Amino acid sequence: MPIIPIGLPSGQSSIKLQEIVDIAKSMADTAPALANGGWENQPALRIADTVMRAMLTGGPNGQPYNWKWNRFYVPPFATISWQQDYFVPNLVTLGWLESCWANEFNITSQPKPKFPMEVVKDLQSTYVQTGYPQRICWLPNRLLLTGTWGATELQTITGQNNPGPGTVYVNPIGSQVQPSNPINQIKDSNGNLWVVTTYGTCGNTEPVWPTNPAYPTLNDPTADSTNVIDGTTVWTAINPNGQGFRLSPIPPQQGQVWTINPSAQSRIQRFTSLNQYLNPLPDDLVSYFQNGFFTECYRYHPDAKVHSKYAQEYARWLKSLDDAVKTFDREQDSFAFRPCSNMMDGGYSPYLGPSAPYGPFTYYW
Repeated sequence: MPIIPIGLPSGQSSIKLQEIVDIAKSMADTAPALANGGWENQPALRIADTVMRAMLTGGPNGQPYNWKWNRFYVPPFATISWQQDYFVPNLVTLGWLESCWANEFNITSQPKPKFPMEVVKDLQSTYVQTGYPQRICWLPNRLLLTGTWGATELQTITGQNNPGPGTVYVNPIGSQVQPSNPINQIKDSNGNLWVVTTYGTCGNTEPVWPTNPAYPTLNDPTADSTNVIDGTTVWTAINPNGQGFRLSPIPPQQGQVWTINPSAQSRIQRFTSLNQYLNPLPDDLVSYFQNGFFTECYRYHPDAKVHSKYAQEYARWLKSLDDAVKTFDREQDSFAFRPCSNMMDGGYSPYLGPSAPYGPFTYYW
């Protein structure tokens, strides 16, 4: 299974932070907030982080801003016999899940069966099995269940077979029936996390695990991960603070192989240089970032009269953000339950389309 670097959504901005700072420095009300005793980058970087976080993490009342331009797709991962928790190599930028679907990958029928999965906040560990996983949640990798190289199934909480001398891992992609693989993720004696990224046969002795393996981080999501060769099997280091997934119910020992396809909103990468682009922000929303930057400058202004404008300007900026969200939320949303007719309905009337989407006599699909 290939290791795919996972970062923020692809670069969409052609505007650098320096351009916003230059404009702020040219304005009488905002320039003094940025002159900070020779520290050219501060508090500009801190202000930029605050503004981008407000734009991406949600509104003042906790409502999610699920911008489509901040969405990314997690590389699909295949189910393993009886395995509930899954590491995804290099995944360190997931903020929250939006949706997910399961694909019966190895079947040859046209089209392949696909089933939506319910995204939930949390799932308990279970041994209940079914034909395909129906719910999913994300958890920090350090909270997911792992096996131990060389241990028996009685010595680990999962109850699954563990890797050991001569253990064979069969790639589930291409297998008509789910192969009876042992758990494919472990914690070594140093407390580090590993996942199988090349299927093969484990060596006769336990590998020597590095004390401080390398892996991607939020600030460096494309960093290379440490690999350890174990016979013909390859283990890849996992960031304990990265994100993985828990499924429920668990896949059976044998059955169809399912690939899990999550869609997520990305975390916010910090600004570390004025030369950074305003990614993942599209250029047509830069004005909102710029106004938020100016607003935060009031907060840092040394003059009490200018500083006093901050609360009013901040409220005005949040209102503009809510308006921006609405401009990107025009389509009819099918991810909801709605009554099929109005309580004052006088009879059946088909949904006519955007020209008559609601009303007392409109049947809504």
